[in-house]
Amino acid sequence: MDFETEKICLNQIISRKKETFSAEENIIIPDIKPDILSTIDSCGNVYIYKKEIVNGRLRIDGGVQAYIMYLADNEQNNIRGLHTVIDFSQSIELENLSQEMECDCTLNIKNIECKILNGRKINVKANMDVEISVFSNQEKEFVKSINNMEKIQMISNSIRINSLKGRGETIATAKDTITIDDNLADILGNEICVKNKDIKVSYNKVLSKADVMVEILYLTEDERINTVTAQIPIMGFIDIPNVSDKEICDTDYEIRNINIKPNNVEDHSIYLEIEFLVRCSAYEDKEIDLIQDLYSPEEDIIMNQENVNLIQNKNTIKDMCTIQEKINISEIKGGKIYNVRATTNIIKENVLNNSISYEAEVILNILYESSITNRMEVKEQRITFTHNINSDRISKNSKINTTIEIDSKDFICMPDNTIDAKINMNFLVNTYLTNSVNIVNNINVQQNSENSKSSSMVIYFVKDGDTLWKIAKKFKSTIDEIAKVNNIEDVDKINIGDQLYIPKYVYNRIS
Repeated sequence: MDFETEKICLNQIISRKKETFSAEENIIIPDIKPDILSTIDSCGNVYIYKKEIVNGRLRIDGGVQAYIMYLADNEQNNIRGLHTVIDFSQSIELENLSQEMECDCTLNIKNIECKILNGRKINVKANMDVEISVFSNQEKEFVKSINNMEKIQMISNSIRINSLKGRGETIATAKDTITIDDNLADILGNEICVKNKDIKVSYNKVLSKADVMVEILYLTEDERINTVTAQIPIMGFIDIPNVSDKEICDTDYEIRNINIKPNNVEDHSIYLEIEFLVRCSAYEDKEIDLIQDLYSPEEDIIMNQENVNLIQNKNTIKDMCTIQEKINISEIKGGKIYNVRATTNIIKENVLNNSISYEAEVILNILYESSITNRMEVKEQRITFTHNINSDRISKNSKINTTIEIDSKDFICMPDNTIDAKINMNFLVNTYLTNSVNIVNNINVQQNSENSKSSSMVIYFVKDGDTLWKIAKKFKSTIDEIAKVNNIEDVDKINIGDQLYIPKYVYNRIS
């Protein structure tokens, strides 16, 4: 049989998993620093430098760049800072994982615990959440049409899908030297985030652009705590053959390495170098014809089908959310806030037709001076909020992947020692539908020896669930012949109990 085929690339999610694990080590206080009395705050960033599938398990190698602010055990009770890198190698078991599959994983630090072992030694433990998506990129060839249709009866259906056009990655590095106005003593912590992501497509390449936002908390030699921020543009070219600006491109930025260190004291500056792995998946929106069923009145046709999962209606929705809250910290002294770290967490999401409703929270770690202890302290404050996104591109069956970015934050101390907090957030929502369909991957033809011996006319009474297609296929006739003999005007309307005359198929009568 002469037929035409087409290829599509399926980006199928095989499994998803969330897991919590820890990385820890003991740190010796450097000789140039005083003994530790107590810890004030701890924070850090996590990065991944290698992922591989080993013996059916995903192995993640990375590190946590941790900062600890502590109170010195001396007469002045000075504030000091420690910096360490905790390397880790975590092996995670995943269902249906095989060597040719690919894995995306997102790591977040939940908290960093510090336990003082003695004045010169502490245990640092970073607790992390990892969210993993395992997927396979399979190219499937299917029969889309038959060239010689004279003896073939066929029904087909056209659907729109998102076929994976290609996937690529590149390394992009953000470098800068930040000038400060003070003599720097210690770096006490930092926050790193990627914002303003954008892409441009041309000449088989995807140009990825973004801004790396870095906020550094540092201690001066005269015991003051200050912050400095930097916005560093990064870009990289990702090679994806045959990609065009019509494709839907998903980009992801994963930290591979971090280098933040003070320059010489005389320079009054901090050197930054942050390396990212930038990945891009390009999806082509295309219409394909799928054969639903076929038969021949004169020949036996064996149709091989395979069930596959397709992605449809892929979209990216962006929305903004602003929350304003009054925070009460009664022990704050002189209305002084030194730093506020902010992270977000989605508690619950409810997907309906044309809308998504979120219940979420912003987790604040506020560094301030206490009027009770006259020392620096950190207080965690959680602000819960709800947010709705309305869009006709959302259905209750949509698969949702939401990222919340902190766009800006502002905290003002009021005379009554409360804090007016204003936080602007960007919601980035990736939506798509999955559809399980059968594709025809091969058709074989055998000579039908029984058709020539069958009766020229059969009387049949319509049963529940019958269609003219099913009846015609069963008796090796055609819909057109049955409709003609029985004076049926609408081939989609037959009633249970109707008496139908089923004529034998004759090729020269319909050719």
